[in-house]
Amino acid sequence: MMKDQPPLIQILRNRKGQVALFVALIFQILFIFFAMVINVGLLVHHKINLQNSVDFAAYYGAMKQAENMNAIAHVNYQIRQSWKLLAWRYRMIGTAGDFEEHPLLKDPSRGLTLRPGSADTDDINMSARDFYDAPSFCATYVPFKPMPDGENTCKFLKSNSGIRIFEQTKPIAFHHSINAAISNATELLRSRAFERCRYFGAFNYRLLAQYVVAYNIDQGDRMLLIAAMSRSMSNSTSDFHDLDGDSVKTGILATLRNNLTSANNNDSLRVQVYNSLGAEGCNNPATDTMPAKWLVPIRIAPAFNYIDTECRQEESRIVSVPKELASDRNNWPREVREDQGHPLWKEISEMSQFVGLRQNIEDPYNYSMGVEKNPWCMAYVGVSATATPNIPFSPLGSVQLRARAFFKPFGGRMGPWYESQWPSGSDRSTGGGKMDENLPPRIFDTSNIGNPKDATRAGNFSRFIGDPVGMKSRNLLFQFGRAIFRLDPTWSQGRSNTQADLRDNAPNFDHWKQLPFEFAKKNSGNGDLLAWSEEARGPSRFRNLELLAILPDQFDMAYYSIEPDFYHNYYTRIKDKFIPKVVAGFDKLVRPDIGHHKDYNQGGENLEAFSVKDQYKVLKNQEIRELQLDIDQKLTYISKDWKHTLTGWADNGLLDYSLNTNKLGKCTIEPKYEGETPAPPTSGNCIVGGSSGYSVKMISSDYLNSELQLGGDNSGAAKIKNLPPSDF
Repeated sequence: MMKDQPPLIQILRNRKGQVALFVALIFQILFIFFAMVINVGLLVHHKINLQNSVDFAAYYGAMKQAENMNAIAHVNYQIRQSWKLLAWRYRMIGTAGDFEEHPLLKDPSRGLTLRPGSADTDDINMSARDFYDAPSFCATYVPFKPMPDGENTCKFLKSNSGIRIFEQTKPIAFHHSINAAISNATELLRSRAFERCRYFGAFNYRLLAQYVVAYNIDQGDRMLLIAAMSRSMSNSTSDFHDLDGDSVKTGILATLRNNLTSANNNDSLRVQVYNSLGAEGCNNPATDTMPAKWLVPIRIAPAFNYIDTECRQEESRIVSVPKELASDRNNWPREVREDQGHPLWKEISEMSQFVGLRQNIEDPYNYSMGVEKNPWCMAYVGVSATATPNIPFSPLGSVQLRARAFFKPFGGRMGPWYESQWPSGSDRSTGGGKMDENLPPRIFDTSNIGNPKDATRAGNFSRFIGDPVGMKSRNLLFQFGRAIFRLDPTWSQGRSNTQADLRDNAPNFDHWKQLPFEFAKKNSGNGDLLAWSEEARGPSRFRNLELLAILPDQFDMAYYSIEPDFYHNYYTRIKDKFIPKVVAGFDKLVRPDIGHHKDYNQGGENLEAFSVKDQYKVLKNQEIRELQLDIDQKLTYISKDWKHTLTGWADNGLLDYSLNTNKLGKCTIEPKYEGETPAPPTSGNCIVGGSSGYSVKMISSDYLNSELQLGGDNSGAAKIKNLPPSDF
């Protein structure tokens, strides 16, 4: 039929090719939809990339923040160990010569046994509280060298001790001089009795002052290091320094850019970094020797008694006189105070400047227990970024993408607050009672130390949470007192008093000759607080007892983040990188853990690279076994393995943040060592197992802006001081 129609009609009525026309017409629409899908996909891709990159960058910043806080926390623990050493010396060395109350019976015919009527238990004799609360330090007894055979001016400490001796001494002006040279004690006690009497009280004052002043210098130097490190973290809200002395912001930006797509990483990229510890109220105070405000010094006012001697030759007797160790010349040994020609006058005169409180409470060399962290200054790092990626086929033109992330250190412990509560409006912990009930009172004004007769002023510390007696314990007095006497098995037999015997055998006054000033000299100091024999050019045998005294205990592991290998993980970086780059004018000797001795590496004993994990080696020391200390049954508060310090947070998995108790205090894979150096150093000295210190986690802005209960039980909820900026 079509063939019968004219050609024009046939053409008009031909339906072939209609689909092609439809496809041609709709292709543009389909292409537009396709391009939009591609565009949206790329937009989502770049948005995810930007967010992930910001997450990585914020994580990097918080990781560096956590690393700094771990180093500070361990230095804070070093101060705790230094205090433990002082308190142990005061009570164990200073009381072992007593014959009235001390649980150790020193009977030449029967040896060293438990005194009849004494209890070898963790308590005190309430009928002799003065002796336990505030004993008078006395070390002038055999077996200390160079005491003559049979001589002991320390027999009657029970009646010459107590808080009644404490006075509220006046603050002293601070004159820091390190010119003292501790004289050789060997010859001073070798003449006849009443000539020796001139030195007994002076030796007690001198030795106790050496311990006290060395502690003050040690904690003061470490407090200045804490101040330098914390201030480097709080100079600015946009940047801070890491332990290598480098800008963390530079690392944050490099991390961000290295993870961005090329479309995001262009000239339109804008980045903000927020360092919360640089915020007002948490940042640096004006005084450069003070730590940043998020750390608060714990200043204390301890007191120590010692036994002086009066030489009453006309009465043919030597009288013991208890006194408080103080800077006031009236508290000096009588024989020194009245004779500037006395051989110990110069030393005591110089050390006396350090045994009291400085007038300025903020002086770093005032007694302290380190720092406490303000919970209302939250450590976290925020990173926000905007980018305008170049996306093809964009019907909407350029689109600006925005991402933000916050990460914070968590799970670590800077150390206990002094008290158990910290109200949100307070600049320090206050209320609820002391966390360590055996510590001396905290002070805020050197002209007012509170009750001068406070029994807790006498140096002491808790071994575990809720410890009621600390170093007062009859158990400890017996164990360590017996060990001190066993250092010299000839104590009851008489000795030849040869020069070699006097100079080298422990216990020996000369084994602390580097205290209180020489050990801390920046260029020549050996950095060693512990007993050392210059004659033997090596560690004194007494050193093992001191190491045992400061080992981490149950209280320490509950409240401190302890780094087992501080030397390799933090010390070398702080000394070689952080100090030269950030605080080049720092003029103090930066010291590793207690037990370090500069340049000593002999007989398989490396005291140069010494850390907490090396302190634990004393438990396997043959000397300790020979002294028969009952570590397993009587000294149960002491940690027996460095792995026990791995009490930081360890997760159960990537999606399960609950604490994995199977890893707590354990390490299944330790780092490999190349010689004596781990390759590479690993945080906590552990690859698989428990952890030490702060970890890092993501947090939301809603959390940061919410009211939190951070000040302890029943403290109430409030907002943190360093909220994120509203425009961040």
